[in-house]
Amino acid sequence: MTDAAPSASGRPRLDALLIYSGRGVRAIGMGILAVLIAIYLDAVGFSTPRIGFLLGVSLVGGVALSSMVVVAGPVMSRRNWFVLLGVITGFSGILLVVTDNFWLLTIGSFFGAFAASGMHHGPIVQLEQAGLAEVATPEQRTKSFAYLSVFSSGGRAFGALLAGLATVLIKIFDLEPVDAYRITISMYAILNFGAAAIYMVLSSAVETGTIGGGRFTNPLRTKSRGRILGISGLFGIDSMAGGMVSDAFVSFWLFTHFGVNEGTIGAVLVVAQIWNLGSIWAAPYVARRIGLLNTMVWTQIGANLLLIAFALAPTLPIAIGLFILRELFNEMDVPTRQSYVMAIAPPDERVVMAGANNLGRTVFRMPSTTFTGLLWSNSVTAAPFIIAATAKLVYDVAVYAAFRGVKPPEEDLRASEEAEEAALDGTTEVPATDRTL
Repeated sequence: MTDAAPSASGRPRLDALLIYSGRGVRAIGMGILAVLIAIYLDAVGFSTPRIGFLLGVSLVGGVALSSMVVVAGPVMSRRNWFVLLGVITGFSGILLVVTDNFWLLTIGSFFGAFAASGMHHGPIVQLEQAGLAEVATPEQRTKSFAYLSVFSSGGRAFGALLAGLATVLIKIFDLEPVDAYRITISMYAILNFGAAAIYMVLSSAVETGTIGGGRFTNPLRTKSRGRILGISGLFGIDSMAGGMVSDAFVSFWLFTHFGVNEGTIGAVLVVAQIWNLGSIWAAPYVARRIGLLNTMVWTQIGANLLLIAFALAPTLPIAIGLFILRELFNEMDVPTRQSYVMAIAPPDERVVMAGANNLGRTVFRMPSTTFTGLLWSNSVTAAPFIIAATAKLVYDVAVYAAFRGVKPPEEDLRASEEAEEAALDGTTEVPATDRTL
């Protein structure tokens, strides 16, 4: 699915497929947990505040583990980190189904991503990004990240369907709900062990520099620290605004403002997900024409203007039409953003760059749902959508202003080749020292 980088050792094509497969398998487990985790914890007797606490601990654990990989990344090979984190998550999944002790589950949630909050965060994500950047050519890098997003979305959708096994076990085999949930959730542990087994087959192509045995990394002393911290902070603003208008809040807005029933809302979100996949598929081709940064920024400006229009739509058909149209652009920045940050970071700092980006997005996203809750505490209004879209537009302008002069190597090369072609055609003059004989 991706072309190998010419200088990479090992089996770059196979390694790319292994990373996609590992993401897809983990995403299936996430899809199962996203549907059942709160229902299961309620069934075993936990109060709503305790359920919220357990899921919150999961987010804190994701930040802590991501930080650990950023700092200690060079100590082990990336393959070993992949395997270790997969095994840890698998054992945490076992803990979820064998005990209902609150404090043991707190430990499990810290290490096991029980919040099922998606695949854009967490320590394995930064390893995936850095590994794919090693095994893909610059021309194919964005397409590789698009494939990764497709495997993620497809896996989560399939996992959500597998969660229905619990209903089958309850209705057909007459199992108690708690037992049915435990059997179904046990697949989460099995799938993460399966992902760890997949990662064991990775070759040295995903590595860079010294494979293991390196020193701890101080992110504040890396050569690219200014670039890393700057773009990570901007991504955090975007993530916080995105959390204010997640699908859950869109559903609630349609339900309360327009009186839409659950079935119709579900259908709208399914169509939106299909458009998201189309957006991801189109991203590499758009980026090829207008550049990675332009694709990140201008498609999001369109999406955010459509979000404001959605919030102010006077009728349900117009609101649904605007929301679905927005989704055609809304995910186009995901593979292009990941490709861009890997392109502008030195190979030995890619894990630090990916980790800082993921940490920024996770930390800033934590309070975002609370903001929407406060804004809706008295009445449900369009305010969260307008505030979030405005914040995202500010982010778009800021990231473009700060990084428009920072081009990925392949785009600089392409511009040079085009300039030389123009010079050969006699349309412009290129200094003799810049010409290739």
